[in-house]
Amino acid sequence: MSKNNEMRNLENADEGINWIEEAINKKYIKYYEFEHFNDFQEIGSGAYGKVFRASYNKAENYFALKSFFNLNSAAVKGVVREIKLQRDVDFHSNIISFYGITKSGLDNKIDRINYLLVMEFADGGTLRNYLKKNFNRLTWDNKYNLAYQLACAVSCLHDEKIVHRDLHSCNVLVHQDVIKLADFGLSKRIEEASDSKSKLFGMVPYIDPKSLMDSNNSIKLKEKRDVYSIGVLLWEISSGIPPFNGYANDFSLMYKISQGRRETIIPDTPDDYADLYTECWDEYFI
Repeated sequence: MSKNNEMRNLENADEGINWIEEAINKKYIKYYEFEHFNDFQEIGSGAYGKVFRASYNKAENYFALKSFFNLNSAAVKGVVREIKLQRDVDFHSNIISFYGITKSGLDNKIDRINYLLVMEFADGGTLRNYLKKNFNRLTWDNKYNLAYQLACAVSCLHDEKIVHRDLHSCNVLVHQDVIKLADFGLSKRIEEASDSKSKLFGMVPYIDPKSLMDSNNSIKLKEKRDVYSIGVLLWEISSGIPPFNGYANDFSLMYKISQGRRETIIPDTPDDYADLYTECWDEYFI
């Protein structure tokens, strides 16, 4: 990387940090003193950072703290974007709540100076783990309810002209049997991407077929990407297992999906439920 690019990245990072600090100082965002958090437990890890469960001031209720591995210019920009998007949809009961921000110092359990998002803690974990633990007790009424809540959450995003882009059962959380949509790190507003193409992100079984085979990133960002993912998630709710379980998430699976391969409808699935998620699968080709 050239010195000019390094300088530009530092300036972009500083701009993002200044935005965060100004939002804290003007109390647009609630600030939590990091020293008041305790009882840390790592509950998740991804490509961009880790998530910890922690209590605040030794209270019985927990928060989720989302940290970031590397606060370079791109990461800081992503943090700012995620905060802005999260605030715009924070009113919805099926979207994980954003409470504020904290800043860790050195010599702590996070091991670096870092901004952390302070979020609602979902006691049921990810939808994938929730289904694994609870599937045998779920009735079809329960499954319909989970599916409805998921659809309502994504509909809220689309009403705000936001596309999630990374819907899968590890980014959908459950709190006291209620769906909580999470992780807006890759989400974008439609108008932000209207004149540009969108790169491929996410887990292969949940990605719409056209995007899977779009090697040139030529497809513009649209809500239909999320609609396809919802269809796959509804199938997962009906089956209790991840889609294409046992398949490697490689080019072979990408090709099969792009050629029309879909999961088989689970026996005894109500017709209207199966019609709903298969319509989500087919919607992308209309």
